[in-house]
Amino acid sequence: MEQLDNESISTNTANDESKIADGGVSGRVKSVASTVKQKASTIPAMLADGLEAGAEALRQRRPSPNAATPGTSVAVTSDSSIDAVTDSLATGMQSSADWLRDADIDKVKSGVEKQVKEHPTRSLLVALGAGYLIGKILRR
Repeated sequence: MEQLDNESISTNTANDESKIADGGVSGRVKSVASTVKQKASTIPAMLADGLEAGAEALRQRRPSPNAATPGTSVAVTSDSSIDAVTDSLATGMQSSADWLRDADIDKVKSGVEKQVKEHPTRSLLVALGAGYLIGKILRR
């Protein structure tokens, strides 16, 4: 009886090994990697669309100089410094969206890799600082 169990175990192991060799696990990993790569390639376009929508929303929300919104003072609606900041922010968002659409991700990646290799300490400090700031922003 013991001999039959050993034979069935070795047969099952051989079948499992042939499935892996045929691409069972390897094929799944490749499929998942392909799916992740496809989704990652759409992220810049999605971000660019979001930035453009935000810029357009800022431009549309800017009050006209002659029309005061109910409940607001005339000084707030006609403040040119608020208009300037809103315009500047919308322009920056639009520029960022354009850059995301035109950027060659592989070129950006190689540039970042080069910077990390040439200046590892500075890169680490920048990453820590950015992580700290993002953490502070997300806590609020």
